[in-house]
Amino acid sequence: MIPAFLAVMAATAPATRAADDACATVEGTELVRLAGLDRHGDLLLADGRSVRLAGLAPRQNDAERERFAAQLVRWHGQAFRLAPLGAPDRWGRVPARLLAAEADHALAGQPDLAAALLTEGAALRLPEPGLAACNEIWRKAEPRPVTASRTGVLPATEERKRDAVALPVIDGHDAAAMRAQAGRIVVVEGRVAAVGERAQRTYLNFERRRGAGGSIVLSRALWRELQRGGWTASSLTGKRVRIRGVVEGRDGLLIEAETRSALELID
Repeated sequence: MIPAFLAVMAATAPATRAADDACATVEGTELVRLAGLDRHGDLLLADGRSVRLAGLAPRQNDAERERFAAQLVRWHGQAFRLAPLGAPDRWGRVPARLLAAEADHALAGQPDLAAALLTEGAALRLPEPGLAACNEIWRKAEPRPVTASRTGVLPATEERKRDAVALPVIDGHDAAAMRAQAGRIVVVEGRVAAVGERAQRTYLNFERRRGAGGSIVLSRALWRELQRGGWTASSLTGKRVRIRGVVEGRDGLLIEAETRSALELID
């Protein structure tokens, strides 16, 4: 399950990296009509093309797929401006934004369809590499994360209807809570106890003892990017950070930062 999910993420990354960091606007777009969903659960246009709606994570279970489909129904048959963000992926899907076709075309008060779906709690957000401006739009549209227990169970409240797919916030110091979310997209938060710099990877460890807590994995390229922005091993130690991604690793305690937008320095 985990390798397949990560393969989808890896396959979509190169296409979006090619796009300009300024979030796509109406210029260079084309008029299309949304027909519905294809058999894989991706958006289907009236001309037969499939679209991977950028900024949204793959649906992870039947409940998420059903919720996404139910919310999308209201826009079936409507016209949009297609703003491609790269070449089609290996499955032939065009990574893109769908913008309002008309200035007064309502998208739940949001700038694109992905943001509208996020606002309605119909999907999970996943940062797109190389699209900082777009990632910020989608971040603002998303419901606030909710706290999960050690077992990974979300609290039942009257607000759950809107926050049905809001990401749980996992305590990075709680190894059991992280393992309970293995293979899923979550938000992990914790205070950095130590930074381990290696040749190809850098690890932000929430606990000094191995296996006692989680670790954020940074590629060499991303670590260099963060260093250029003032992040250092010494300055990060003791700081609280938050990351969005997939819990993975043989012990279920690793979460890799795919892009700078996936990381947030809390204090």
